[in-house]
Order: sequence, then structure tokens, then C-alpha cells
Amino acid sequence: MNYRYLFKPIKIGSLELKNRLAMPSINHSYSEDGQVNERLTAYYATRARGGVGMITIGGCAVHPLGRSFRIIGIYDDKFIDGLSKLTAAVHAEGAKVIAQLYHAGGYAKSREIGEQAIAPSAIPSKYTHETPREMTTEDIGSTRDSFVAAVQRAKKAGFDGVEIIASAGYLIAEFLSPYTNTRTDAYGGSWEKRSRFLVEIIQGIHDKVGPEYPVIVRLSGNDFVSGGNTNSNAVRLAQWIEQYGADAINVTGGWHESKIPQTTGELPAGGYTYLAARIKAAVKIPVIASNRINDPVEAERIIAMGLADMVNMGRALLADPDLPNKARAGLEKEIRRCIACGQGCYDRRFSGQDVCCMINYEAGRELDLVKESVKEPKRILVVGGGVAGMEFSIQAASRGHKVTLWEKNDRLGGQIHFASKPMGKHDFHYLMEYQTQMLKKYAVAVELNKEGTVENILNFAPDVLVVATGSVPIKAPFAIESNQIEIVQANDVLAGECIPGQKVVVVGGGAVGCETAIFLADQGTLSAEQTKFLMLHRAESDEVIHEMLDSGTRRVTIVEMMKDVGKDIGISTRWGVKKHLNQLGITCLTETKVVAVSDQGVHVETAGGEKDVLEVDTVVLAIGSRPNSFLVQEVGDRIKEVYSIGDSVAPGKISRCINDAVELGLRI
Repeated sequence: MNYRYLFKPIKIGSLELKNRLAMPSINHSYSEDGQVNERLTAYYATRARGGVGMITIGGCAVHPLGRSFRIIGIYDDKFIDGLSKLTAAVHAEGAKVIAQLYHAGGYAKSREIGEQAIAPSAIPSKYTHETPREMTTEDIGSTRDSFVAAVQRAKKAGFDGVEIIASAGYLIAEFLSPYTNTRTDAYGGSWEKRSRFLVEIIQGIHDKVGPEYPVIVRLSGNDFVSGGNTNSNAVRLAQWIEQYGADAINVTGGWHESKIPQTTGELPAGGYTYLAARIKAAVKIPVIASNRINDPVEAERIIAMGLADMVNMGRALLADPDLPNKARAGLEKEIRRCIACGQGCYDRRFSGQDVCCMINYEAGRELDLVKESVKEPKRILVVGGGVAGMEFSIQAASRGHKVTLWEKNDRLGGQIHFASKPMGKHDFHYLMEYQTQMLKKYAVAVELNKEGTVENILNFAPDVLVVATGSVPIKAPFAIESNQIEIVQANDVLAGECIPGQKVVVVGGGAVGCETAIFLADQGTLSAEQTKFLMLHRAESDEVIHEMLDSGTRRVTIVEMMKDVGKDIGISTRWGVKKHLNQLGITCLTETKVVAVSDQGVHVETAGGEKDVLEVDTVVLAIGSRPNSFLVQEVGDRIKEVYSIGDSVAPGKISRCINDAVELGLRI
């Protein structure tokens, strides 16, 4: 790819950037006390070394009442030393660095700040489920001053500029929105009055550090909450703050409490670029596009088409910090693209843990990870070409071992082929494509259609055997007394090996069961292509189109023994799954078990002993899997070193497969 636009320099005010790739603020929860530490510094230095033009650090809390869990601080001079070391490290690697000025407002949690949160109005928060205290005029003045004082510290610490976060439902966004600002004084009511707090902050910054110090404002291109600001409002605000000296507008999606997906895989790649495009058309300062941009080719397209001047890549650089350098060198196939799973980032962050990456073991471990070439290469045989087997092979071969990989099927990838089929999981296949490319790069000898029998393994006589044979689905634990009703595994459905009838019962309401149920119910609705055709030609009314999007021809029922479905789905995506279960009319029978399948249908019994028979054409089993670990026992001690990794140890998430593989690959 010839990148004519992405790697072209650009200026934000007085600040010149070497390219148009930016890493937005992500709270990694690496700081225990608000101080920058060596772990955070090493993490960001690695991203800077990877070639990104600008990195925004934060959020940086400007006031103790505006803090969030394990966020770094900039509200006191005690933070300057650590921040200075961070900016120096980023500069040494060739990137510019911006401090994001952050105040959570009504999104702050009382247990984290030690008292009641503050906000423009005492409107109960749907994010924290707490009610903040309405700010007094004195509160507004002191908080405004805390933003300005934070800029002075940022400049002293070596930051090249600052970004004011006025998005996502935090304090400034709460002032801007009529949904959360019901004040009747100078800071509420009309559009101009609701904008006053932000304008005063920008003016205060210019007064203290001069108009030449770059100020970026991060806006929600659309709040995506009822009663909030729309994209038209965001356009008007962008024009307004441009007049008051903002040097760039960083456009993101909606608030955290929005019921419209903002970053999950369901959002198409670059799905909110249109929000930035409408703002760019209305202002002369640079505009940055955000959300689900993980491909340099897509980034080039956005800039080439004039939709934005720059693009943000947050999780994309969490997954692969070298993405910019790889793209520039024409090594796009070696980019470990973010798969939008949310498991290592959002799920951990929202559950009070530090951020990592499901597919990049090194993320957050840059300070401690040591990867050295081996002095005495070993001849290693890996049996199983799924995620764990491929990842281990890459790691071991990259250190100098001679690795052979056997896969019994005619393709690599294992469970990824099934995992990438449900709604919002399309990007999972990028992991398989990346691993396949890296196997070639490190000259791993891959043999497909090769069964790892004990005889074959002993004849091969490796120094090390690594068993990565995955898991196998659990068979029906209930009586089957019918030859008329089709009974299949969820993987069979996702692989397209069978087409279930109109009445489907999915046994098991975990992640696989829920996603398979949605996959099946959605098949009977309008496709994206059909929807565009009908809307483009105005062939049907909006009401009819939405009706056909929400209801299909299948009647799908989930039977789950626990009190709720989807309990093993991550917190950042579970709500979306449940939304679709409801939207598509999928029936969920909880605290219910299947006792038998007969020609009459599926016999179920509730925890209270009530019995029923469900009419059905197809029964789909999604009741888990068991390790396929027989090789370890059968080989025994006939090979000196034998290891088992991934699902062959115990079925789990991709992150555990990757972790097992990398740790073993670094150890041997």
C-alpha cells in the first residue's frame, strides 16, 4: 500500500506531528496512587517507538473529586516529576505527547473519591447508579481553575499540549448536555450558557500559558442518549470553540451509558467516522476520527476521502504497538490487528483490574518481559494448529528453536473459525490471519491433514512435544428418544454444516449458547445489504424495515439451568448480547433443564418441578466442552519434555490460550 496521506506531517496549532496517526487516551489502571510509574512509562515508550505521531496520556485527573479508579493525577505538583519522566521517554522515541485533562463529574464513584460526586445538576447517574451533588458557583470556579492549573503543570512536565475531555458523559459533557444540565443560572439553559464552562476553561488556559500552547478538545460526535446532544449540536459546538481558540477537535462516539454500541465488534470498522466528517466540514482546524479504526488501510481511506485530518488508534496500538512502522514498511500482514473482543481491555477495566490485551501478551508487561534467542535450539513438535498451538510455535521459532506444527484438519485456526461467526465477532479471524503469516515468517514447518498419533510422534522423535489439541464438545447428557428431531452441536451450526429449522432449542445459555441463538434468529431478518437496498430506493417505510430487522422467521428458545443467561460473557459486551436476545424475541428459560428429547419435542423441567414439552425442529447443544488431552497420557515419559497448553488443559478463553503459549515459548 502506498500511503500518500497517513504518513504526511500535520500541524495542530504550533505543534508539528510527523504523521496522522494518534493514540487516544486510555485509562490502563496501572497507577495505584495517581503517580506515573515505570510500568506506564515503558508501556507508552513502546508505543512511541512503534511510530505513532501523537500519544495522549490520561485521563489525568485535574481535581481529587474528578478521579476514577487507578487513574493518574495532575492536580498537584507532586505528580510533575513522574509525568516529566514519561514525556521524556515518549519524546526519546520520536512521538509527541499530550495530557488529557480529566474530571469524571457525575461519573465519579463515591467509594473511589471518598465523598459524593459533583455535577452540573443532581441528576441520578445511569453509569454509577448514584446521585451527584449539584455544583455551586464556587465549585464551578474552583473546578475551572483546577483545569487551568493542570495545564501549567502539564507544560512544566514537558507535554506538547493538552486535550480537554468534553465527551463520554464526564463533567464537561454533563454541562453541555440538556440531559444532565438543568441549571437556571449562567451555566445552564440556553446552548451558549451550557457551553460557558468549557469556553471559560479554554480562555483560562490561554491566559495562563499563552495561545500558542496547543489545546485539543475531545467531543462526543453524538451523545447517543435520550435528551442528549446530537451530531448537529456537536457541529455547532465545534464551530463555537474554534472561535475561542481550540486547535483541534478529537471526535468520539457517545456516552458510557449509551445503549448503542460504541467500541464493540458489532460497530463496523470506522463506523463513527461520519460524526467526524460532519464536524470537519464545518471547521478549519484539524479533526481527528475515532472508534473502531484498527487497519492502516482504513485510516488512509478516511484521510484520503477528507472525512478527517487524523485518526485515533487506541486498542489497535494496545494490540500491536508497531502498527505504524509495519504499515509504513509494507508489512501489513504482520500487524496483530485488534479483534474488538474487549476482554483484556474494557472487561478488565470495568471490573477493577488493570488493562492488558487478549491477543498481545506483552501489553502492560513491557518493563519485565525478556525475550532472548536460545543458545541450544531444540527440535520441537507441536500437535494442534489452533490459537495456542500457533502462538507457541511463533514464540518458540522466533527465539531460534526448530519447530514443526501438525494439524489434523486441512486448515489452521481451530476454534477461531467458529468464534468469528456470531454477531460482532467477525474480526476474530484477523488473529488467525496474523498467526498464519508469522508462522511463515519464522519458518515453522506446518503440516496439514497430519494426525498426531502416538506412533507418528514417536517416529518423529522430537526433543520437546507440545500438545495443543484443544477441546471437544460435550455430548447430550439427557436421553434422546427421537430419530425425527435433528440434534447438533453449536459448532456445526456456526460452521454452516447444517441449517436448522424454524423452531430451535439451544441447550445452554452461556456465551456460546447466547451467541449461537442470536446467530440463528438473526438469519431470518433483513441483511445489511437488503436493508441498504430498501432504504436507498425507499422501497419500504422505516417502520416496516425496522420490523423486519427485529423479527425473523425462526422461533429460538434457550434452556439454561442457572438463574440467568450469559454469565460468562464479559461485562463490556454482555449488555449488548442481552439486548439482541430481547430484540430478536429469543425466549430464555432459566433455572430449567432438558431431561429428554422425544418425537414430541424437548422435555424440560424447572427448578420448581414444573414440566413442559417444547415443539422443536432442531436441538443445538451448547453445554461446554472437555479437554482433548489423551496424547499426554499415552505418550507418557517416552519423550523427555511433554507440555500441554490451551484448551487441551482446560477449556477457556483465547486470552488463556495465548498466555499459556507465550509463557511456555519463553521458558523452553
